[in-house]
Amino acid sequence: MSSTPRRIRICKHALLEVEAQQWICKTINNHDYKDIIDDDVAAELEGSDLWLRLKQIHNEMVVSPQGRRMFPNFNVRVTGLSPTKFYHIFIEARNIDHNKFTFNYDTKKWVVTGPADVESSKRIYYHPETPLQGSGWMRKPISFKTPKFTTGQREGNMIEVQIGQKYVLVLHISELRDDLDLPNKCLEFVFNETEFVTVNRHQNQVVAATKLNRNGRISAVSVYH
Repeated sequence: MSSTPRRIRICKHALLEVEAQQWICKTINNHDYKDIIDDDVAAELEGSDLWLRLKQIHNEMVVSPQGRRMFPNFNVRVTGLSPTKFYHIFIEARNIDHNKFTFNYDTKKWVVTGPADVESSKRIYYHPETPLQGSGWMRKPISFKTPKFTTGQREGNMIEVQIGQKYVLVLHISELRDDLDLPNKCLEFVFNETEFVTVNRHQNQVVAATKLNRNGRISAVSVYH
């Protein structure tokens, strides 16, 4: 008989399965006010011009069972942390609604085709340097260059999503407390500019061309014709 995985509570939004080193996301609408970080913390998305441009044309994120890296890169600059306190930082791909979408080639628009699939609990990616002191996080922009989106139940630091659903990226900051019996204080920042729909390959040639112009690694053959 298999034993129950040992889990450590990171914050109200996340648990860590110790043996598998797998972070588990818990669905909670918001943080309790008692558990919010007191400091005047701010987070700014870098490269927001490209994210905004892609949102205007209905951004698509290519995903696969093996895992595909996100583009654009998700980079944020955080200020207001305590220089000496330690913090966990991770991102979440959060469903923005309860619908499933299909691309209509006649209208060039995404249309609702039914209810969304069950949301995965493995939809978060923890930064490889976590936990780190506030001074370290604030020294330079925090770069999330390596996250991969997967549609399969893969182990490791990947974000598990469903095809044909819309997501937005959420940055979570969790302050570690000295008293392990107390829950860590948390903050979250929702970046609405990062809204995207998940695809096997690009459906909208305008989206693919925009990304190709900014990222030479994207191949034109990844577009449906």
